[in-house]
Amino acid sequence: METIDNSNHSIAWKAKEVLRIAYTLPFVMASVAGVAFALTMSDEWLLAFLIPLDVFFLALLVNFSNDYFDHKSGVDKLRFECLDDENFMQQMKALTDGKVYWVGNSLDRGIITDKQGKMLMIAIIGCAVVISLPIIYLSGIISLVLGAIALLLCILYTLPPVNLGARGFGETDVLLSFFCIPFFSFFVITNQFNLTFFFISLAIGFGAMLMRIADEVPGYDAHIAMGEKNLVVRFGLQNLPKIEWTLIFLVYLMIAAATVTDPYFILLFLSLPLPLKAMNELKINDAVKYWRPLTKFMFMTTSIAFLTVVVLIIKTLIL
Repeated sequence: METIDNSNHSIAWKAKEVLRIAYTLPFVMASVAGVAFALTMSDEWLLAFLIPLDVFFLALLVNFSNDYFDHKSGVDKLRFECLDDENFMQQMKALTDGKVYWVGNSLDRGIITDKQGKMLMIAIIGCAVVISLPIIYLSGIISLVLGAIALLLCILYTLPPVNLGARGFGETDVLLSFFCIPFFSFFVITNQFNLTFFFISLAIGFGAMLMRIADEVPGYDAHIAMGEKNLVVRFGLQNLPKIEWTLIFLVYLMIAAATVTDPYFILLFLSLPLPLKAMNELKINDAVKYWRPLTKFMFMTTSIAFLTVVVLIIKTLIL
């Protein structure tokens, strides 16, 4: 893996590589869907702004802490050895229109040191805590309890000694985390249960679980070498299509259930071509076979949340 000369790059470039801000989009969009649904029942606009902002910092913490602990375990360094292959890099560049959006762990690449990484995590936690204070003040202790649950679910994925991701429970952890993000965002504002949004939150959760599994596959050999037993390792690459088709079915079963309770949400099926294209591309046998579907599943999950907001806007304008 390439080691970076920090003197040749701007602070903005380093921040992009270290924080991976683009990867916070599924988290933030899931929360936005929750607060948007809540605003159809409440006018708590300040909470509707603060909650996704806090989720943004939570996402930064989750992504970077995962990088930090994967750096400490050595799994990312092993996983991204393929980037030293010029032929592979050419295929990746062709796949992403000449841009590779994440080419390895920033700590492994020397962009940031271990000490700086610890300081960065403390700073992100500080920002999240500061933003959470007015949320707790405005919504009560329930937001503290729910926020703590969501935070624990997110960080226990790679945090030792629990490290759920290496023990076969990480995918379920991601499912629960991404169910909690939209549903808790909604519940903190309204203190109400809504069956329609319950199903939508489950759809987002299953979509995130599918994202997680797809992201594990390119590092299959590295996970085995490091003794990690995630879901893909346990079931084997030969069963990957079955696992992914099952999750796609569950995502759209939840959307169908939401549509039964509110027919407007049939528009969420507009996201269906993305996973279908991903599964079709999985049939292409080349060096980037398992990298190709990643963005499709990520955009599927994000678009379900986005389309939820679109549906709510349409309903507001029509009704």
